[in-house]
Amino acid sequence: MKLPHISVGGDAFEIGLALGRQGRRAYRDHVRGIDRFQSMQQWRGDGRLAEIEARSRRAFPELMREIDGIAKGVEADFEEVFAWNCRGDLPGASVIAGAQGCTDVMIPADPASGQPAVIGHNEDDAPMLADRCFVATVKPSEGLGFTSFCSPGLLPGHTFAVNEAGLVQTINHIRPADQQAGIGRHIISRAVLGCRTLDAARTLLERTDRAAGFHHNLGSCDGMTLWAVEAPASGCAIEPVAAPYAHANHLVFERFADLDQEVARSSNDRQRRADALIASGAVDRDPLVVLGDRGGGGLPICRKTRGGPDSGYTLAAAVFEIASDGVAWRIYDDPDSAPILEGTVIAERPLQSAQ
Repeated sequence: MKLPHISVGGDAFEIGLALGRQGRRAYRDHVRGIDRFQSMQQWRGDGRLAEIEARSRRAFPELMREIDGIAKGVEADFEEVFAWNCRGDLPGASVIAGAQGCTDVMIPADPASGQPAVIGHNEDDAPMLADRCFVATVKPSEGLGFTSFCSPGLLPGHTFAVNEAGLVQTINHIRPADQQAGIGRHIISRAVLGCRTLDAARTLLERTDRAAGFHHNLGSCDGMTLWAVEAPASGCAIEPVAAPYAHANHLVFERFADLDQEVARSSNDRQRRADALIASGAVDRDPLVVLGDRGGGGLPICRKTRGGPDSGYTLAAAVFEIASDGVAWRIYDDPDSAPILEGTVIAERPLQSAQ
């Protein structure tokens, strides 16, 4: 696979327009055929969707202008594209979301040996998106730039990314039943890419006016710190990562033990297998040991087979090595193959100096 890597810049609308144009053909020919996309369109004209739009525009007008630009770029009306960006924010929308997945592995830094902190991520979604996504390096007129894996018609930030301050974010979909009329979770995850510090990201994720949420895996050059964050609409729990750790697509923190959620078979199988690999000591400092795994007896972590009982597909894998002065990143079509894209971000300034 050759993964397109584009560079875009300008104001929020101009950035969205460029992202939309890059994904236009895939959006027109493939995204509109995804069951989950069609389920989201049933909310068009509904007051709940309108309320999420209104609250999101009040809180983050520039990011909503980015969606305005994406809609223009893919040549679709705004409400259609905004509904697509609200997947997971509305009741019932996750029922057919078995393809939506992702697996993450986080390995803390080892200062004694000079080893950086590591985040590894498998980006899983509908098989028809394979070879139709892209990577964008974004240079806004104002604020931090970033590099992110992008899906056609969607804001950056809900997959994996690193910004110029050396903050890394990877995302795992979760399916709790606590959605509310609030700010869209894709808006929140995109806003995190503008944060210079983990504390600034915490402020966003602890907002009580979010429509829904994700599991956020965060890393920072400041102290080579890693955080695992479960942030459904009803709360936010943050756990610093002090030992190798894996997460699939359901809430596992004790704080949310009583929160009703949907747990897909794939998520359950991947979590069990990843935990077992980590417990065995096989991972050491290489997250690809987990991300490329196809064993375990259940549905696999690395989802490169189309059809069968698993509706998801691993579109790409990424590894971020987070040192005190910057982040080295690599993207793979398959965790068992050589990287297809790689780069380095030198942290713009000491992260503790500003938020």
